[in-house]
Amino acid sequence: MISANMPGGDEIEIKVPCKPEYVRTIRRVIAEFAQSHEMPKSAIEEIEIAASEAVTNVVRHAYIDHRRVSRVRVKCSQRRYGLLVEVMDRGRGFATPDDNVIPHVDIDLEREGGYGILLIKCLMDKVNYISRPDEGTKIKMTKAVHGIPTVDAA
Repeated sequence: MISANMPGGDEIEIKVPCKPEYVRTIRRVIAEFAQSHEMPKSAIEEIEIAASEAVTNVVRHAYIDHRRVSRVRVKCSQRRYGLLVEVMDRGRGFATPDDNVIPHVDIDLEREGGYGILLIKCLMDKVNYISRPDEGTKIKMTKAVHGIPTVDAA
């Protein structure tokens, strides 16, 4: 399901089954939304990668019972300072990283995965995680336009 809402600014919301085949769909919708707001190509690419990593983390880690069809919800909003992307699930939650800290990760070229939070924090201007056990997780990611610093992630 895709819906658009425009009180006070453009916004789009996507709700899809929590399955790997929908990661690309979410990525493309966010890219199209950012393009329609004339964001620079480099910023759009960084947003695409960060959103893909966030949704992939939900697909891989949020839900233990994969037999039940769960959903991931993604909201993308135009803000005066840029773009806000929110990725939400109702999964098991996790111990969230500190907002202002880029986690240290030992790079192992043989390992697949495990770099999502690092990539998200390096590519986006501001990142905030809210997670509660068995209630789900929300990640808010902001990307400034033309170097304008982010004011908030609300």
